[in-house]
Amino acid sequence: MISSSPVKTLPGPGWILLLPFLLLRLLSAAPVSSEETIYAKEGGKVTLKPKPGSVSDATKSIIWKIGNDMVVDLDPDDLAYYGRFKARSNLNNRTGELTITDLTFDLTGVYNIEIDNTPIDHKINLFVLAPVPVPSIASSCPEGTNTCDLICEGNTVRAEPVTYIWMTDNAEVSNSSNKIYTVKGDSSGVREFSCKMKNPVSEERSKPFSNPFKAVQSGPRISTGITVLVVLLFLVILVAIGHRMKTGEWFFNKPSMPWEKDFWRNTMAQESQAAALESNGNTTPLKDQSDEVTAVRD
Repeated sequence: MISSSPVKTLPGPGWILLLPFLLLRLLSAAPVSSEETIYAKEGGKVTLKPKPGSVSDATKSIIWKIGNDMVVDLDPDDLAYYGRFKARSNLNNRTGELTITDLTFDLTGVYNIEIDNTPIDHKINLFVLAPVPVPSIASSCPEGTNTCDLICEGNTVRAEPVTYIWMTDNAEVSNSSNKIYTVKGDSSGVREFSCKMKNPVSEERSKPFSNPFKAVQSGPRISTGITVLVVLLFLVILVAIGHRMKTGEWFFNKPSMPWEKDFWRNTMAQESQAAALESNGNTTPLKDQSDEVTAVRD
């Protein structure tokens, strides 16, 4: 008599429950790659750092590359820099950090590192950017419309990515990141506009641009007119005081005009002296009298 033993099988749902744990175990065992993006300004410097923990005291060789081109090669016997990285690069052989100075646009690229001839899964995207220029504002106001387009202009070659920020008076306008800003006729409450150019390494602002829909004031401002009036009044008062001190009387009491020579003479003193002589019975003019006295003495 042959006896058969029952076959034991795992229930289907049990395997399904184990699948997430198996996938997690596989993912944790796989190497994790990382990527980093760095922006730097032309003419400046930047320090590229290897993946944390990849360089130790036991490290014997370090190689930095840009794409497939060598940047620097460190081994126990030698340290060599290559191509355009000569005289502008410095490798820290203890930390593996690479410092590059006097940056130029052509140094933009993907940098990677090898430690002891083993590529490290860490890429650095370096972007060397020019600083943004000081922008200027141009306008386009089509006839028959109630709008004007303001354009924030400037040479942004090698400066991209550039962000535009518009300002009304000194307040930033929300949701205004385009190069062109449309002004409507109902914005007459705004005195002036300005725009900013900004990239990851610099920022510049334009000079103010007057609102094309704001009424232009004709003639000098009231404040300017008041200032001119005050200055003129001060000069008149100053001249009047000077005239009074020189002639002994106010200018409006003088029968002569300012362009006549008697205007600046002390005629009151002459008239007083003449009156005194006349009361003494001497009616000879002062000048003639002095001439007679001189003749007698002679």
